Amino acid sequence: MRIRAVTLAVASLIAITPAQAYAASPPDPIAFIRGGDVWVRTAAKTFQVSSQGHAAWPRLSPDKTEIAYAESGNVTVAYIGAGPENVYRTELTHGKDAGGPAWSPDGRLLAYRAGGVYSGMLTILRLASAESVHLTVAGRETKAAPRAGFDQLRLANTLDWSPDGKSIAFPGGDCWGIYDDCLTVLDLAANSETTIVAWGGGGAELSGFATTPRFSGDSRKLFWTQQEDVIDQPDPSPLRVYGYDLATEQRRQVGADGDTTPVHLGGGRFLVTARHAGANWVAFLSGTTHTWLVPGEQADARR
Repeated sequence: MRIRAVTLAVASLIAITPAQAYAASPPDPIAFIRGGDVWVRTAAKTFQVSSQGHAAWPRLSPDKTEIAYAESGNVTVAYIGAGPENVYRTELTHGKDAGGPAWSPDGRLLAYRAGGVYSGMLTILRLASAESVHLTVAGRETKAAPRAGFDQLRLANTLDWSPDGKSIAFPGGDCWGIYDDCLTVLDLAANSETTIVAWGGGGAELSGFATTPRFSGDSRKLFWTQQEDVIDQPDPSPLRVYGYDLATEQRRQVGADGDTTPVHLGGGRFLVTARHAGANWVAFLSGTTHTWLVPGEQADARR
């Protein structure tokens, strides 16, 4: 995989240093999916943003006035800054093959994968002009699916742009030339990739996946949803959230078995999706304590 072009806008983001803030309580607002539509939870009320029933992976803009999401395979942006009575939606792509988008730190660009999680193009969309630039081919056209028992989150076609603007994390990359499944961090300036976690290939027979990557606020850590084979066990492991220190290469589990789709809030706090009362709920995770916020999944928030 090699970068075809890197825009000046991408290079200008590298100097950004995010402000540090730790959430002692659930953030406001929170965007999430319920029943295939985008919803927003605020301190005042919870309201619906989309209505077609085919939305996924909402992401709040850095200024919290817009939400980007995938709607029937197209990237859509909804303006929510005027309140729930004045939501405006704009469809930005029309190829019906877009995965979940991620904002650049300054809110001028959106990154997304055009194509499936096992194949596709990493694409940067400039919002002011709706001009797109294809950066990388993100996989092979055909991949063997993991064996029975693996969760559908293995197909979560999402990525994340680091708050310092330097990197994009996504499943796949050059590591797919060696492994069956893998998670990559792409350094935008150096045009180099780092494999974070991988399964299969190179003589290894165990299967697994790592999807829904999210950076920490200081860009020093990466979090994701993972599931993998267990030696001598008939079924894969439970879904788990893992955190990885990009400098020390130390990995640890975050939260409890069954937690997924992490959003790092700082100070050992996260938003996660987990099962509660027989359904998926968005939870505020502080240490090992879950505070159940609202029925739904795929939550997003800004520090």
